Amino acid sequence: FGYRGSRARTHLAWSPDRLGTPSYQEVDVSDYAEYCRAVETYLCKKNRGHLIRLVGPAFELVRRWAEQGLPLKIVMRGIDERVTRHEAKNKNSRRYPLHIEFCENDVLRAFDDWRRAVGSTIDVGLADNLATAKSLPKHLTSVMLRLTACLMNPEPWPGLHVVLNRVVRALNELREQAKTARGSVRSDLLRSLHTLDGVMMRDIRVGADAATIKAAEAEVAMELSAFRERMSQSAYEEATKLAVEQHLRVQLGLPRLGSI
Repeated sequence: FGYRGSRARTHLAWSPDRLGTPSYQEVDVSDYAEYCRAVETYLCKKNRGHLIRLVGPAFELVRRWAEQGLPLKIVMRGIDERVTRHEAKNKNSRRYPLHIEFCENDVLRAFDDWRRAVGSTIDVGLADNLATAKSLPKHLTSVMLRLTACLMNPEPWPGLHVVLNRVVRALNELREQAKTARGSVRSDLLRSLHTLDGVMMRDIRVGADAATIKAAEAEVAMELSAFRERMSQSAYEEATKLAVEQHLRVQLGLPRLGSI
């Protein structure tokens, strides 16, 4: 749930501008206090002015994220996902403020997605999140439905729908094979899904307009700044490319084809 009643220790009528927090782009992940203030500010914004101070266990949780190197943008993305999911289930959810403790799973899930996207060039000592297994045909049906929903939206740039339609057709063929796939055949199908996912995101990145790519690269540079000194130039370039693709995935609401 994550939303508590009127006895929660909250303050009303606060705005992020009054908290004295620098802009998100300026926050240094190594400055724990500044990082926590930025998270507190963003949570206040999502709570529509309800300020919940990060104290005690809440502060320790966010400080641990900073120590582990979670980019602030990823924390914000996790908070967004928690709020969106809760609001979809309960139209009255905005009556009560959201506490950061209830965002932990979503934040770690968002970080896990981002970390997989940029590959093995980053090591922050976090264990992979446990994924809920489900049947391959069911997964493929779910993925196809999400891609079809994306096709219902206007194209943000020419050519996107061509890429997505091509992927949907390929998934439909794989779904037929998946109905009876077992053992090594199933493993081969999963590898095909991962390959198809990589091709899809590469084609989307190559076809995206210059303004979209420039904005994504700016955010990625900020996210990777804490790891830059530990990475070779080639590793940094590869991580940047993959992270840009992950930004496009999130922006477009695209599923990860091989994650079941």
